[in-house]
Amino acid sequence: MTDEHSKQALRPTAGGMIVISFADEIVRLKNTPEWESGDRHAVSLVKDAALNILLMVLKKSARLREHRTKGPIAVQVVSGSIRFSAGVERILSAGEMVGLDRNVAHSVEALEESAIILVTAIN
Repeated sequence: MTDEHSKQALRPTAGGMIVISFADEIVRLKNTPEWESGDRHAVSLVKDAALNILLMVLKKSARLREHRTKGPIAVQVVSGSIRFSAGVERILSAGEMVGLDRNVAHSVEALEESAIILVTAIN
């Protein structure tokens, strides 16, 4: 993403397209006070009324407590590894993804420093 858009999510124009470098965005997230002082930091890369694509970096042992979403989700591990729990536990590593239906309780724990893409949809 360009510097002018670095603080807000992008919305492609009708019929348009945007290109985002995950590597560049991960570096940008890790160069913030929020990353230095917290155990995770995130930014919405693309967001509109029905879709949110969020990039999150997590330090080792960071946790997202159990929660539910209004729509289906997908979680893709870009780097590192996480424990994803939704009734059963799965260890996911870079290059793996899990999909989950709406309103299913789930949680995440970073087993090492990790970066994940969270895609949420409202239908």
